[in-house]
Amino acid sequence: ELHQRITGEVRFDTISRALYSTDASVYQIQPLGVVVPRSREDVIQLVQICAKYRCPLTMRGGGTSQAGQAIGGGLIADTSKFLHRVLDVNIEERWVRVEPGVVLDELNAYLRPHGVRFAPDISTASRATIGGMMANNSSGARSVLYGKTIDHVLRQEVVLSDGSIVDFG
Repeated sequence: ELHQRITGEVRFDTISRALYSTDASVYQIQPLGVVVPRSREDVIQLVQICAKYRCPLTMRGGGTSQAGQAIGGGLIADTSKFLHRVLDVNIEERWVRVEPGVVLDELNAYLRPHGVRFAPDISTASRATIGGMMANNSSGARSVLYGKTIDHVLRQEVVLSDGSIVDFG
């Protein structure tokens, strides 16, 4: 069913499963498989399929988490390959809308000419994605002064486990 409903990559091969069995932590859990969604619709379809078959789903960006948050025994969904676009920016109101796979350093390079940046200054900024930062409420060495991720997120469009879409703001 995954191969029919997902336009992105669906991988159950040994090498892919091994590659996604670790993150930046000391933990290792081999997943059932890996899905690399190509679109928003792929993510919705994936959540619905996992709910139907009661299969655990772990969303993953850069895999920089240090406590095992980006690994799991079900399906891993890697948003970093295709879901990495800046969708909209409003410098006057100081907001930007992005897909979850946008890497922090790339977002800040995009924003630099406008004199603004996404504040959390995490050590893995060259690899960490905004979706992962939101999932973990990433902070950084200067978070006392500039705030954590939650202090800079205005709203999120979220796919719930039944496949419905909710806008949290």
